[in-house]
Amino acid sequence: MAKDPVCGMEVDEATAQWTSEHMGKTYYFCAPGCKKAFDETPMKYMESEGEHGGHEGHSAH
Repeated sequence: MAKDPVCGMEVDEATAQWTSEHMGKTYYFCAPGCKKAFDETPMKYMESEGEHGGHEGHSAH
């Protein structure tokens, strides 16, 4: 199962009707509205956004 990056619902990749490809990765959506929102501003919904935390919290040597 894939996670709809817009609403967070689980989507079955085998039966998903709405998909988009961005930066070499396929994203799956539960509805055309979620796909449209992603297509308009994909960086807002990228999975990696916020996960790495940038360089904050790392002390300089």
